[in-house]
Amino acid sequence: MEPAVLAAIQNFMQQMSGRNASGISPWAIRPDAIAASLQTVRAIRSPQSMGEVASNVVSINRRGSPLANGSFATRIGNIAIVPVIGPLVSRFSWQYWSYDEIVRDLRLVSSMPDIEGAILDMDTPGGMVDNVDSVPAEIARLREKMPVYAHANFCCSAGYWIASAAEKIVASKTGLVGSVGALIRYVEMEGILTRLGANVVEVIAEQSPNKRLSRDSDEGKAELQAIVDDGAELFIQGIVANRGVTRETVLDDYGQGLVFASAEALKRGLVDQIASLEEVLADLAGRRENSLIAASATAKAGTEKESTMLTLETLKAEHPDLVSAVRAEGAADAAKAERDRLIGIEEQAAGLSGHDELVKALKADGKTTPAEAATKILAAEKAKNVDRLKGLEQLDQAAAGVTSTLSGGDGSEKKFPQNAEGWKAEWEASAKLQEEFPTAESYIATMKRKPLKAA
Repeated sequence: MEPAVLAAIQNFMQQMSGRNASGISPWAIRPDAIAASLQTVRAIRSPQSMGEVASNVVSINRRGSPLANGSFATRIGNIAIVPVIGPLVSRFSWQYWSYDEIVRDLRLVSSMPDIEGAILDMDTPGGMVDNVDSVPAEIARLREKMPVYAHANFCCSAGYWIASAAEKIVASKTGLVGSVGALIRYVEMEGILTRLGANVVEVIAEQSPNKRLSRDSDEGKAELQAIVDDGAELFIQGIVANRGVTRETVLDDYGQGLVFASAEALKRGLVDQIASLEEVLADLAGRRENSLIAASATAKAGTEKESTMLTLETLKAEHPDLVSAVRAEGAADAAKAERDRLIGIEEQAAGLSGHDELVKALKADGKTTPAEAATKILAAEKAKNVDRLKGLEQLDQAAAGVTSTLSGGDGSEKKFPQNAEGWKAEWEASAKLQEEFPTAESYIATMKRKPLKAA
């Protein structure tokens, strides 16, 4: 396994262990599928170079051409394909797929007038419970405009939660579907720290005695159980609302955490059909053709009923009140269209910071559509991430080859390289630095910022 993939897996497992910034949180995911899913995500994202998607991405799959620059969503004709791949987290990450990214793709699809149907391309073991409900909500809004299907190759846990919001779930013949439920995985690290010589000190306010309950105590276990039970219940209620089934049906037929092959999933009602991606595309295209035929027939019938034709001059002369009403309605429609355009642009920037001036300019030009705004905002966000990576690289380069001097008690001096290993050694050799910085990592982070301040 590639070192970068292994590092991503270790990072992901740390998040599952409750050592992420938000603390303990429930997950809806199949742990046994994390490694393979992360490699899939890395294979898709690896063509990125300095924030741009390489032109060969589309040529290696059968999912059409990019929907917009910088987006992994694609289109085949008038049908959009929105990927839901690998372990899922709440916010944007280069290593994992995120709910924010899926929502942004769905909004992009909604803003494109020539898109007439959408497919959720499901290949995920699941992910965080936090923020997952934002995706079904966005799918519901998109379904008001067009049909939305989910094609499930690997559709488990939080992934199934998302797919359940689609009009139809279609599984591939070799697909795996299910794992309805939630879990918390917690790794207690204090024992390891103690063995390494660390003295773990913790003081809890008298007003909050339950702030850090021991995970070994009955109370601590009850706290975790309540959190994970709540996540599972939210999952179940989401399926009840999305699939139109009862809670008892979910508990009795959906496996209570089991994963099913496509045929069994179809028998149990987790999916509606077994078919390939191409068959799903043909199904949606057929619906479009049928709707066009119906619209044509309606228009023809209306034309046959029309017995007379009015010119604009005749209409103005004979029906001035009607002309005024039409003009007023047209002005109102134009005003509404402009409001919708401005709101659409603001939605594309929702949850992202640092793009206020760009959004202001896009709104002011009077012509940029929400779809065009999404492309420009996404490009700006990627450029910002690239600049951040370049800044970190410049910090490392600025520190290379520089040394610092630590004075000994006998007047001797010892020099340390100005890089992460040197700063760590310097911290370990200095009682004064250890008093000022609680960990070597905090000292290293401080030293890395110094070149930026000097610049």
